[in-house]
Amino acid sequence: MSTLHKQAMDAVLKAAEIDVLGTLEEQGIKDRYSEEGDQAAYDVAILHGYRVFMRICEANGLAADADLFAEMAAELADDIANDRGDAD
Repeated sequence: MSTLHKQAMDAVLKAAEIDVLGTLEEQGIKDRYSEEGDQAAYDVAILHGYRVFMRICEANGLAADADLFAEMAAELADDIANDRGDAD
């Protein structure tokens, strides 16, 4: 991973961490390691993934929407699960 890519990822992760903390506070979740805290972190991760997907598509002149994101994310999840199954 290039230095520039690592710096960009670090910035995205820092933004996500701030969003997770804000979400926990907004929802009144005191234990960030509870089931509700986990769900809040998952929600933020998915939202950040969607935002990045949309920005990349827009920057490249591609049409994209939430349904396309969900479809492609599901396909990727299946591929990853299959790859992990092959590794076992």
